[in-house]
Amino acid sequence: MHLMSLISGRSALLDHAVFGLTKDMFSSVILLSLVVYAWFGTNRSDRRAGILVGTVMSFFAGVVSRILQLSLPTHLRPLYDADLHFKSPSGLDSGALNHWSSFPSDHAAVVFGLACTIYYADIRIGRLAFALVTLLSASRIYLGVHFPSDVIAGASLGIAVVMATQQFRTSSVMRQLMAKEETNSALFYSLAFYFCFGVATLFNDYRSALSELAKQLHAHIAS
Repeated sequence: MHLMSLISGRSALLDHAVFGLTKDMFSSVILLSLVVYAWFGTNRSDRRAGILVGTVMSFFAGVVSRILQLSLPTHLRPLYDADLHFKSPSGLDSGALNHWSSFPSDHAAVVFGLACTIYYADIRIGRLAFALVTLLSASRIYLGVHFPSDVIAGASLGIAVVMATQQFRTSSVMRQLMAKEETNSALFYSLAFYFCFGVATLFNDYRSALSELAKQLHAHIAS
């Protein structure tokens, strides 16, 4: 992180370029597009079932990671660790994520889980996906949002969860779901699109709405 601090904040152009990589359209949306590509790149029901399981479990890994963030002792982000003297990059909100612990990275858990899912379905596209998520995670380290250890822990969690649950692609539940893809494809793909969009944005709208509702309820109870 000291090495990153020597680079970060020195060039506004570089800072804005790296910051742009964290936007959904340049990160999660591209990754979910690769998931769709892998899905339609095969007609094998077992591989498609593996993609479905992996996508759902990648999101689950992100939820587990967030629970760990809330449960474990607070781990300050590099931006707010006074001992690091980390220089804030241009364009980054100085108050960004300052109320959330950084370990492990829920973003890394989700995107590395998705990359692993794609790899199981198509090794060639999977390698591209892993290269993409590595670049995205490096950008978050550059910006001081995460320590390398946060990313490694989150990535390990996401990959482990996906690998451990791929066996369920041949379960009776998955066979029934895959049958729905054939008998009611309109409903299946509508729900799949909605869920993929939510994963791509990490359900930010829902999280913001629930957070605001919790604040209002707390204020109402306090009054």
